[in-house]
Amino acid sequence: MDASYFAVQRRALEIVGFDPSNPQLSLKHPIWAGILILSVVSHNWPMVVYGLQDLSDLTRLTDNFAVFMQGSQSTFKFLVMMAKRRRIGSLIHRLHELNRAASATPNHLEKIERENQLDSYVARSFRNAAYGVICASAIAPILLGLWGYVETGVFTPTTPMEFNFWLDERNPHFYWPIYVWGVLGVAAAAWLAIATDTLYSWLTHNVVIQFQLLELVLEEKHLDGGDSRLTEFVSRHRIALDLSKELSSIFGEIVFVKYMLSYLQLCMLAFRFSRSGWSAQVPFRATFLVAIIIQLSSYCYGGEYLKQQSLAIAHVVYGKCNWPEMTPKKRRLWQMVIMRAQRPAKIFGFMFDVDLPLLLWVIRTAGSFLALLRTFER
Repeated sequence: MDASYFAVQRRALEIVGFDPSNPQLSLKHPIWAGILILSVVSHNWPMVVYGLQDLSDLTRLTDNFAVFMQGSQSTFKFLVMMAKRRRIGSLIHRLHELNRAASATPNHLEKIERENQLDSYVARSFRNAAYGVICASAIAPILLGLWGYVETGVFTPTTPMEFNFWLDERNPHFYWPIYVWGVLGVAAAAWLAIATDTLYSWLTHNVVIQFQLLELVLEEKHLDGGDSRLTEFVSRHRIALDLSKELSSIFGEIVFVKYMLSYLQLCMLAFRFSRSGWSAQVPFRATFLVAIIIQLSSYCYGGEYLKQQSLAIAHVVYGKCNWPEMTPKKRRLWQMVIMRAQRPAKIFGFMFDVDLPLLLWVIRTAGSFLALLRTFER
């Protein structure tokens, strides 16, 4: 395996306090993890209070609630990971072992490296977008303050986001603690999201690998051989399906909460750019919107990719079987294999499948709610 294998995920898990080398995915730094959660929670509630103070100001309300939703999702994801960390650690190490065993064959190793390279593109895209949000929240207020100082000779303090803090940020003694706490709250939410979402991408791509390796096995061996071929295929297919089911079970609650809130979050973020005006929050909102779009797309892409790869097994079996020369008994057995492969593996969020049609539904619903907000504004 090359150096990029599981690199983004390992580093992201270490940042939030987990030990990815442990099969139990133990929490190595619980105090640091507690600080991150405290930062997100203490950062979220002042924003809710500030947004609800004047319900007639839709821009302020939507700006604050979009960030509040992301902070709440990051906290919920971390709590789910804590509750299921043993299952997650077991799934990670099981996939490591399967990949290690398959790497002995050159063409299997090539397939594993290619899929993990693809995962690396997805994971790094979201990680870089999330770090862009952190940088925008930290840099934009300082640059605007310095620009005001150059023009007027007075440094006008602005916080990374607008919220009601129990200290007055206009006081020079209180500005920097509020600024640092605001940036830390954004960073904590981003780090928690990176750990969960990049791990989802890696798990999905490496479960897909098991289906792709199964296709290679079908191409390398004659299916009309002996019963051992059928037994081996069914056993490996069962492993891939079990891994898919475990992945869906682990992330079921996460994707359900995410997509129940995602259309509102997209709508509220887009509402900011439907109005003119500039503030220290605009760079943050722009990078935040990009990160959310990448986040939602990666989940739906992963679910769709898994579904299509599992369905492809039925086509490969049909194409590789020498049906005219098979005995009726063996033909019926392979037909049963095809029937099972026609029921796809999928990520299920209790009420919906995570796939590309879900992403389209989110975008359409967000557009409908955006039109509703514009109507309320007028």
